[in-house]
Amino acid sequence: MNLQDKEPKGFVIFLSIILLAFLVFSFALFGITGVRVFLGIIFISFPFYLMLNNFKLNEAEKFVFSVLLGLAIFPSLVYLLGLLISFKIAIAAAFVIFIGIAVALKKYLNPGKAEN
Repeated sequence: MNLQDKEPKGFVIFLSIILLAFLVFSFALFGITGVRVFLGIIFISFPFYLMLNNFKLNEAEKFVFSVLLGLAIFPSLVYLLGLLISFKIAIAAAFVIFIGIAVALKKYLNPGKAEN
C-alpha cells in the first residue's frame, strides 16, 4: 500500500478496520471499560486531527500526531481547568476550546476555503 497516494480512501478504510480491531480487542480484554478508554483516546485526538488538516500532512502523519498531541496536551489543559472548575466541565470546556482553535486555524490559514 502506497501511503503517498493522492486518494487516501483506501488508507482511511484500512485505518477504520484497524480501529475496529482495536475496539473489539479492548472489549474482549477489558470489557466495557476498555471500550470507554479506547473511545476516550479517539475523542481527545479528534480536535487535533482537525487542526492538523490545515497543514500539508498525509493521513498517517495526521493520525499519529493527533493521538500523540491528544494524549499530551488535552489532559494537561483539563487538569489546569480542573483546578478552577469541576473536572467534568473542564473536559467539555477543553474539547470546545480545541475545536474552536481548529475552526479558527481553518479560517485563518484558508480564508477562501472556510465557507465550504
